[in-house]
Amino acid sequence: MVDIRSSAIKSLCKLVPALVAGFFSYFKSWRHFWKTYSIEVPREFGPLLSFNFKRALKKQIQLLKKDDNWDQAALQAYVKRVQERTVKQTRSQETFEAMAKEFEQTQVVGSEVYTQMYLASRLRPKKKLRLVLRHLGARVDQFGFLQLTGGHVLTQELLLNELFYGAFRFDVCQVYANEDGLNRDSLGQRIHLFRSWLDRQNLNYVRQNYRGDTDLAKLQNYAYQTGRSLDLTTNASFHNRTQGDFTYPKYMKIQVPASNTQTFGKLNNARMVEFIVDLTTEKFVSEWNVYHETTDGQIDSDPNHYDLTELAQVANTESLNYGIPHGQQHDMPNKEHAHYDLDVYHPNDPEVRKLATKIFHSPKTMAKGGNYVDLIKHLSDLRTWQAIPLKQKSIVYSKYLESSRNKGIVKGIANSDNGENRSS
Repeated sequence: MVDIRSSAIKSLCKLVPALVAGFFSYFKSWRHFWKTYSIEVPREFGPLLSFNFKRALKKQIQLLKKDDNWDQAALQAYVKRVQERTVKQTRSQETFEAMAKEFEQTQVVGSEVYTQMYLASRLRPKKKLRLVLRHLGARVDQFGFLQLTGGHVLTQELLLNELFYGAFRFDVCQVYANEDGLNRDSLGQRIHLFRSWLDRQNLNYVRQNYRGDTDLAKLQNYAYQTGRSLDLTTNASFHNRTQGDFTYPKYMKIQVPASNTQTFGKLNNARMVEFIVDLTTEKFVSEWNVYHETTDGQIDSDPNHYDLTELAQVANTESLNYGIPHGQQHDMPNKEHAHYDLDVYHPNDPEVRKLATKIFHSPKTMAKGGNYVDLIKHLSDLRTWQAIPLKQKSIVYSKYLESSRNKGIVKGIANSDNGENRSS
């Protein structure tokens, strides 16, 4: 019996140093956490709630650092936000519910929380871009299509969060705005393909959240309610591709917002978001109108699974702009050519769009000696064009093209020299 007790005491004595070391290590980690993130808890919380609050916040920080790879600056921004959102809570349940809600939003790319962390991060621009795609699990499949397979999702309200758009565009320009553009490396390729997913969010948000008989009416409603102006002045020839001979434009391009609305630093969101509208039906023209989903929730990117009608939508689809298109806004220096470097001379498209643009060709513009000129530069042009009988549209367009050539300026069909008595 004595030997057994002696053995137990010896074992316990051996454990004590380890237990003491563990306690001090635990205490040290807590002290480091409090000091690093300047945790402040309202006195009303009390000792127990205060400890549980800090413990839960510490666990969140560990996950955001280890799993999501955020840097110290981004994590500090998150802690500050959580404290601001929970400081007014008086009940413990409300406190932890608010904390959980904030953490959930860190998993939503483009959310207010995510954007604050993105802006606060001191990672180099290229690492931040890579981090976003990593969060979304962005990978290029066998048909060159970008599939999103990660644990994070894109926010549904991306169109309203212009701050994220401005920040993401700024970083893309910082890294890739040169003559090589996004063609420089594999990350650039994925960033090019990623714009399609941003288009999808914008399209769905307008359709699902604003009233109107047509997509255009809903877009106008969005512009009215948010105070955003619509730009119709940039060339739409790449979105008027045809399989046969070109006769006259069938679609117009609208970019949002017409001018920069950002006040944060050097961010600029002018004419970044894009919509293509059918001049007759006023519906959006988009690849996302026709893409099929597979049973596992991915996009069916096999080009052989799409017919000509569907490929026409893919060929003429919208395309978010990383550079800033000039249009007729006169708010960009003439030497600024990031739009061409990033959006026009871009890396390879997915195979489905390669096939679509092989079948459907864009017309040569008037500026290059061709027969394409934009009909629509203002919404009043659309009403004027719609009032022209179908049988006379080709004739009216030919006169409008000739007038535009002679004047050397494109004013829109309603303001051209042949603007009077169009239906005669």
